[in-house]
Amino acid sequence: MMNGMKKIALATALLAGGIMAQPAGAQTAAPAQTQAQGTSRPNLTPEQVTTLQRDMNTALHYKLAATVVPRLTSALKSIQAAHIQPPGRLGMSLEEQIDMVGKVPGLEPILKTNGFTPREFVMSLTCVGLTGSLMNVPPGQASSTIPTPDAANVAILKSNPQQLQDLIAVLRAEHQPDAQ
Repeated sequence: MMNGMKKIALATALLAGGIMAQPAGAQTAAPAQTQAQGTSRPNLTPEQVTTLQRDMNTALHYKLAATVVPRLTSALKSIQAAHIQPPGRLGMSLEEQIDMVGKVPGLEPILKTNGFTPREFVMSLTCVGLTGSLMNVPPGQASSTIPTPDAANVAILKSNPQQLQDLIAVLRAEHQPDAQ
């Protein structure tokens, strides 16, 4: 069970960090290193796994601003409305994602309008995804193999559950096939 939670956290890092990095139809619902629901393991090198684990720890301890959730929701809605879809690949580090986001035509003004630099956007989105997935781990299941989210970040996410649900709805909509 503990190892499964660690894999879920790593999958969340892949998903949250890659949320902007893959076209909506190209990303699976669970890019996890688990084989749940018949998904296959991603082809990550040991170095990529090490980098992702380090990035996950970095993102979990990134200090979120109190207003981050509604700003992320607004930014993502604007990005979707502008049909902006940065290219990407599975296994990118946070630094690679930040660099890529910074180079996407038309994205910087949207981020700036919502109070983000490319770094703040990627880090905030990844931190919210990871923190959200780990903040309800029962105390008895927490261990050295399951990362612990920053308490202040958990408080921010729990302070307005409706804002968090709105963000989740936008993220889910982004990954639904277009109904045409």
